[in-house]
Amino acid sequence: MNVLKKLFIRYKIKREYIILLIPALIALMLIAVYMLPASEKQQTIEYTPEDASASVNINTSLNETAAIQSKGIKITLDQVIVFAVLITITPYSIDVYLENRRKRRYEQEFIGFLYELSELLRGGLDPLNAITEIASPEVESDQSLNALAPHLKKAAAQIAWGVSFENVISSMAESLKSPLISKYGYLIVQASKLGAISPAIILKAADDLEKTLQLEREKEAELKEFIMIIYAAEAILIGIIYLLNNTLLPSILDMVKGGSGAAFGISSIGMTISQFRTGFFRVIMINAFASGIIAGQISEGKARHGLKHSVILMIVGYVVSLSFLLD
Repeated sequence: MNVLKKLFIRYKIKREYIILLIPALIALMLIAVYMLPASEKQQTIEYTPEDASASVNINTSLNETAAIQSKGIKITLDQVIVFAVLITITPYSIDVYLENRRKRRYEQEFIGFLYELSELLRGGLDPLNAITEIASPEVESDQSLNALAPHLKKAAAQIAWGVSFENVISSMAESLKSPLISKYGYLIVQASKLGAISPAIILKAADDLEKTLQLEREKEAELKEFIMIIYAAEAILIGIIYLLNNTLLPSILDMVKGGSGAAFGISSIGMTISQFRTGFFRVIMINAFASGIIAGQISEGKARHGLKHSVILMIVGYVVSLSFLLD
């Protein structure tokens, strides 16, 4: 464990790389395992045709496999690729979602920390003693700072070691990994360097940060309508494909087979209904993945936040496809 920590620190390996790399390797192994048995069967049949008993055994095993597949759903390469994509992006999407929630909670509690700091400064404490007071578990606070508690304890320990107020605030803002907190932390640090740190400055920063978060929440509430439109578009696409597969497409194929398709300008179709269904399934899955990415870009400004929407849409699309597309 210590060796891994040293490697992470020495080579600056980001946690996101590990969360993406390990599931991606598992997904590649899944595809390789799916494709391996077919090649082994081909090689066995090709190189051992003279062994009659072996041929009987091979034919028997193949017939048993076909019988097993006929009883249930036959897993195709397309489905395996869908499973592989879901295995790859699901852990990362969950991590991004939890990280975003953690960041929002830090930002909300940082507002409470600034309010508490301004109150203590107004009471006559200097900034360093005020932070130590806030971090003390014996002191009752009007603000809920549960998520910030470990960072406040770290700040109090730094103050005990003689670290300056500016470095303490900068270190806290860096460890919280929030652009908003970094921005307001930088303003407080610059005010402190200029000797202008005061309860009014801290209170103004807290009010401004609270208004910024309120505007972001209002923006997200307005953009939820567009997210619902994207989900509705996926549902409409599935509905159209359902109608094509169950009504229009079989009628067209029957017309072509009966010879009456020439009257409508359709003389022949070079695809079977199974091939059409495979194409429909691919359209549903590709649209689900792309729609999720677009939803994340619209709602939160980054495509990676849309992976959770991609996972949901792909799972729903696959489950629905089981009922009328996948044999």
